[in-house]
Amino acid sequence: MRRFDLLHGRQAVEDFTEWRLAEVAGHLYPRADQEACATAARMMGWYFLPFDDQLDGEAGRDPRRVARICDALIGIVHGASGPERHPAPTVRAFADLWERMVRGMSATLRARMTHHWASYFSSQLTESIDRAEGRECTDLEEYFQLRAATTCAFGQNDLAEHWGGSEVAPVVWHDPVLRRMRQLAADLVGLRNDSMSLAHEDVVGGHNAIHLIERAHGCSRGEALALACEIAQDKADALVELERRKLPRLVRALDADQRAAVTGYADILHDRVLGDYEWERTTTRHRAHRTLPDWATSLLVGAED
Repeated sequence: MRRFDLLHGRQAVEDFTEWRLAEVAGHLYPRADQEACATAARMMGWYFLPFDDQLDGEAGRDPRRVARICDALIGIVHGASGPERHPAPTVRAFADLWERMVRGMSATLRARMTHHWASYFSSQLTESIDRAEGRECTDLEEYFQLRAATTCAFGQNDLAEHWGGSEVAPVVWHDPVLRRMRQLAADLVGLRNDSMSLAHEDVVGGHNAIHLIERAHGCSRGEALALACEIAQDKADALVELERRKLPRLVRALDADQRAAVTGYADILHDRVLGDYEWERTTTRHRAHRTLPDWATSLLVGAED
C-alpha cells in the first residue's frame, strides 16, 4: 500500500489497520500459504479505498470516466498492458497485484479468473450509469446478479481454488448445481454487507438490497432488515439442501481427484460466507459514513487519460 502511495499519514494507516483487511484475507483464504495470504491481504487493501471508495464519490457518477478507468484495468487482466503505462497509483498497484495473484495459476483457471475480473470492472460502468441516471433496482434477484459482479464474488472464489489447492475442472465447474451454489453464497455475502454498510450508503446512495426491500414493500428499516434476514435464511437453507441432495449425485460421477476438488469448492463457499460474517463483526469500515480523504482523490487521476 505504501509502495504505491495508497496510504498517506498516520490516520490512513490506523483506518487501514482497523478495517481488518489482513484478517479478512485470512478468513476468506484459510488454506492459503504464507505468500498467498500476503497477496490476499494486499488485494483486500487495494480493493477498498484505492478503488471501490473512489467510485462511491464524484468519479463514480461520470460513466465516461469510469469506462476509461476500467478499460485500463481490463487491459491489465488481459495482458494488454503493464504498470509502466499508467500514471494512476491505483492502476499501477493493480498491475503489480495481478501478477502476484495469477502466479503459478493453471492456464484454464487463469482464463476463468480473467473473465470474472473483467466482468467485475465492467460492472462498475453499469453502476456508474445507474448512479448518473438515478436508476434504482426493482427486482431483488436481478440485483443479486449485478451484486455478484460488482463485488467480484466469483473472481474471489477462483483465487480460493488457486490458493486452496482444489481447482475444479471446467467440465464440472459449469454444472448447474455448482453455479447455483456459488450464486447463493454470493447473495448471502451481499445481503450481509448491504445490511452492515447502511450508515454509509444511506448518505451516498447506490444499489443496496435493504433500500430495495424498503421500496418494494413500503416498509420501515426494521421491517426491511427482518425481511432480509428471512431471505438470507431461505438462501442458506437452499445452499445446504443443494449440498445434501444434489451435490452427491455430481460427485459420484467423478474420479477421486475431482471429487476432492468439488467438495473442496463447497468449503470455499462456506469460507466466503462465514469469513465475511466474521469480518463484518470486527471491522470498523461500516460503522459510519466514510468521506474520501483529500490525498486519496488523486489515486485514480490519470487512469482515464
